[in-house]
Amino acid sequence: MYLRSFLVQNGWNYERMTALGFAWILKPLAKRLFGSAEGQKSFLKRHLLGFNANPYMVDYAVGAVIKLEEDGTPEEQIVRFKNSLRGPLGAIGDRLIWQNLKPALLILSLALCITIGAWGGVVFWMLFNFFQVYHRARGIVKGYNLGWQLSSELTKGYLQRMTEWSNRLGAVFLGILLVLKSGQIKIKTGQPENILILAGFSLISVFAFRRNFNPNFTILISLVLFLLLKTIILPV
Repeated sequence: MYLRSFLVQNGWNYERMTALGFAWILKPLAKRLFGSAEGQKSFLKRHLLGFNANPYMVDYAVGAVIKLEEDGTPEEQIVRFKNSLRGPLGAIGDRLIWQNLKPALLILSLALCITIGAWGGVVFWMLFNFFQVYHRARGIVKGYNLGWQLSSELTKGYLQRMTEWSNRLGAVFLGILLVLKSGQIKIKTGQPENILILAGFSLISVFAFRRNFNPNFTILISLVLFLLLKTIILPV
């Protein structure tokens, strides 16, 4: 089921979103819990009801549902529990993955591409996939161990720390990228404004990340302003 969770979006559709992928992940559990074809069919039908969450957070719901199914929890309670997880798993995952972690690693990759070439892209691929391999496994284990108490894990601890640290690292990496992107600005006597510009943009990136501004817009606007200052106002 852990390996199947990597393909949870393969059956995504506008009617039931990730429900088909979710049911496919749980199919081995249906075979283990129910000997009859009717039991397995009923199991899969209730998990084909609409469900959606950040694809990297689905494993938390998978682990918790496995626990509830094994404990013989009534079908209606499992359906209500799954529905209650949709919002938190979507919001927390979007903030952690799309808003903070992935942009931070992309900025690091761009900075590395300037210094070590195409290997910067390889570093991004390795770091992000190392994270998701661990994160998906952790989701199933934590979800299974916590069961009904899963919601408490989503509001504190590891997920919150990862969100905060990826936010801070993104700001630091953006400052480094701007320095490298400057094309080795010549810092001459009588030109302290160059240093101030670099320091200023680093502070802007930190402020933007702390206020949860869209990282993609922050990167784009910062680079455009920086290049305009460099080429028009302060040409090297």
